[in-house]
Amino acid sequence: MANDAIFKLLERNEEIFKDREVLLTGDLLDNTLLTFIKYAKKAVVVVDNFVTFKAMAAMVGKTVSSECEQCIEYKHLKLVFGTDVFAKKQFDSVDTFLIVLSKNKNQTVKLLNSYKEKLKAGAYIYTAGSNDGGAKSADTLLKAVGTVRKVDLARKCTLFKAFFENDYSTYKEIADINVESGDFKAKLMQDPNVFSTGKLDNGTALLLESMQDIIPQGRALDLACGCGIVGLFLSKLGFKNVTSSDVSASALYLTKENAKLNNIDDLRVVPSDMLTDLDEYSLIAVNPPFHIGLDTSTAVTQSMILDAPKHLKDDGVMYLVANAHLGYEKILADAFAKVEIVKRNNSFIVYKAEKK
Repeated sequence: MANDAIFKLLERNEEIFKDREVLLTGDLLDNTLLTFIKYAKKAVVVVDNFVTFKAMAAMVGKTVSSECEQCIEYKHLKLVFGTDVFAKKQFDSVDTFLIVLSKNKNQTVKLLNSYKEKLKAGAYIYTAGSNDGGAKSADTLLKAVGTVRKVDLARKCTLFKAFFENDYSTYKEIADINVESGDFKAKLMQDPNVFSTGKLDNGTALLLESMQDIIPQGRALDLACGCGIVGLFLSKLGFKNVTSSDVSASALYLTKENAKLNNIDDLRVVPSDMLTDLDEYSLIAVNPPFHIGLDTSTAVTQSMILDAPKHLKDDGVMYLVANAHLGYEKILADAFAKVEIVKRNNSFIVYKAEKK
């Protein structure tokens, strides 16, 4: 499991949760971390990953909805799927704050600053993560908070503790960006928790180029939507029924905000574990992720490719952009009647796959 080593580290230090009012958030990628809240007086667990959220909800006998932001209550637990903005409305204050680190330091800094207003005076702030993801030097991120000490080092993971002593301000908001592709122009808000901060990534740019001449008809899906740029593009192209989906609450929120920013009011935005529980479409456009935390894997994308024909109309197509070295040609050919490369450069390939 993605957080297995961190779980073992925290298991050795479970006393940090005992009789405390705990806020747990960050890169929560499996449900095992929820087990520690049984020691807490009360706990708020804020999850960005919809798959993790569903698994955690199932652990307490709850089901989830298709809302982009939601809160589940169970005994002394509040389990939240959503951004920090939404999560802060769900609870008052805590005396213990634990961030499970991602490799993105700016994301951690944002969390530290965003939840500061919810910390009681003298609160304990912990960071836990893999050393190759920056946990070994996380004390540098905590110095502005107050006194910092290393609590434990095990399984190539590090646990730091800081005492909330100072009124700190260490996060700088990311400026909006402007993007263009053919006749399409958009302004995009940015978030360090969403892929390709500060610029339009080259793969998505190539994907947009490949779809310039599509005749819009039927329903379209922007799968793994990120900041929402592909869904905005499809809507501006003339599609009347566009859905944008992602596993990340931050991505879903950013997509909604970018739709508002660009005067698009008919975009449907939903959480999803790839194509699970989604409908049928005439067009699916996707730049699939292959990073899961610090690891890389094509398994999720390969599973999605095999599942995709069931989510396409009889004359439906899927446009998929991927790093050239990932080699999706064979599995696409196995799943679809016709596959062609419509765009490529030194780094990326855009495939057009037509349903069997």
